[in-house]
Amino acid sequence: MGRLDEEKRIDDTIRALAMIVPERDAQLVLAGTGQREAELRALAARLGVADRVFFLGFVPDEDLPMVYAAADVFAIASVAELQSIATLEAMSTGLPVVAADAMALPHLVEEGRNGFLFPPGDHVRLADRLLSVLGSEGRRGELGRASREIAQEHDHHRSLDRFEAVYTRLRGSGQGRSASERVMVA
Repeated sequence: MGRLDEEKRIDDTIRALAMIVPERDAQLVLAGTGQREAELRALAARLGVADRVFFLGFVPDEDLPMVYAAADVFAIASVAELQSIATLEAMSTGLPVVAADAMALPHLVEEGRNGFLFPPGDHVRLADRLLSVLGSEGRRGELGRASREIAQEHDHHRSLDRFEAVYTRLRGSGQGRSASERVMVA
C-alpha cells in the first residue's frame, strides 16, 4: 500500500517472493504508484515471478478494505515509516504483519504475537518470516486476531485520551513555577 519508491524497499519483498514460490503458491499485490514501478516490474520478470506480482496502481480509500480482505499477510519492508497508517489498516482488518525492524514498525508488531520483524534489507529473513506465517492457517488466524487487538490500542479516540493525559500532567507540573519557568506545549 502506498508509494512505490526507494525507501519502501519493495524490491526486498519481490526478492522474498521469489524465494517463497518454490514452497508456496504465493502472490504479491502492490497497491500504489511511484517512481520505481518499471524497475520493480523488471525485477519481478528477472526473478521469474512477474506472473505473481500484481500492480494495482492507485486504489481509492473506499476500495482498500477489499484489498486487505483478499490477503493472508501484510508485508512491509519500508525503512521510512513514521506512523504507518497502511500497517494499522492491515492490522485492523485482522492481518498478521511481517515488517522491517525500522522506525514505527517495531511499535506495531509484537514479535510472535501479531507477526514478525526482520532486519531491514534482509530479504532472506523476510522470506523465512513470511513462510512461517503462511504455513499454518490456524497460526495465521491467531496472529490476525492479535493484530486487530493491537490496532484498537491505536484508535484515534484512545490516542487523543493519551495526549490529553500527557498535557494535563504537564500542565499540572507547571503549578508553582514562575511565568518564565513554565513548560510550553505547542
